[in-house]
Amino acid sequence: MVVRPVLALVCLSLLPVAGEVRAQAFWERTALIDAYRGSHRSSVAAGLREGGYELSGGAAVRFRDWYSPRWPEVTVLFLTELSPAFGLIWGASSGERGVKYRIAPALHLGFVWRHAPFDGAEVTVAAVHPLFGRMREFPCVADYGALGGIQTVNCRLAAAPVPPEDTLQHMVDLSGRSDAWVTVGFRLDF
Repeated sequence: MVVRPVLALVCLSLLPVAGEVRAQAFWERTALIDAYRGSHRSSVAAGLREGGYELSGGAAVRFRDWYSPRWPEVTVLFLTELSPAFGLIWGASSGERGVKYRIAPALHLGFVWRHAPFDGAEVTVAAVHPLFGRMREFPCVADYGALGGIQTVNCRLAAAPVPPEDTLQHMVDLSGRSDAWVTVGFRLDF
């Protein structure tokens, strides 16, 4: 009867060691493969910075103030080798925020597969797909005075000759998958 509690204590004391060994082995097979600033969604926001308009009182409105991020999106990607021919690509991006838009943080998952069809040749396929990371533009409330009153409107089109309610359909709403990618490579040694 004393043996079981002692054996259980010994097994429990080994669990953290086994977990540390697994974690150490995981990080030995993992490498940083990319770290970069920006994304397709971040580039879309940068494109919205151009232009502006004047309010009825003469004050200038510059889009640069609304669509410049406080901190640009940063993405970090790792590769964990699961076998000599297959690896898992994983990582995260920080997201980005400006006055009139937000890019949510994202998790990135993907794979890389390598195959040698014959001596001196290699085919590589890699793909990554962000989970989450949606980019949404925020509306404005505009006062059109006696002509239209106070209405919710797409900020960039508030001064356009378009009915205010029609401007909302032109607001940016991109999913994170707009930053998904696939590459196929072929190498031949001769």
